[in-house]
Amino acid sequence: MAGEEKFDRWTAQRKAAIILEVLKGQISVPEACRKYGFTQGEYRQWADEFYRGGVEALKVNKKGIEAQYRAEVKRLQAKIGELVMENEIRKEAMRPLGLGEPRSGESLLDSLLPKPPSAES
Repeated sequence: MAGEEKFDRWTAQRKAAIILEVLKGQISVPEACRKYGFTQGEYRQWADEFYRGGVEALKVNKKGIEAQYRAEVKRLQAKIGELVMENEIRKEAMRPLGLGEPRSGESLLDSLLPKPPSAES
């Protein structure tokens, strides 16, 4: 039993490597079970999941993905437009209160604070 390699945790990479070994004919299922310490039932379950995932990956429609990306870009552009409009509306609403755009070199907080009396008065 010197060739046994048992693992406490079966990562997806380990499972895939074993499945590929079997598919390439490098080892049989019973040999892999003995060597790595899992059951044939576990192997069948892993292989079924592996095949399902592979089939789904092959079904990917590149045009569909591009359409999804374009739709997401349009959605995000619309959201940006909405946020810009909300910001403009807020600025307009603040203008009658004297809370509009600060003068150059002045922060919004500075524009809200009362001005000290000037020395010229």
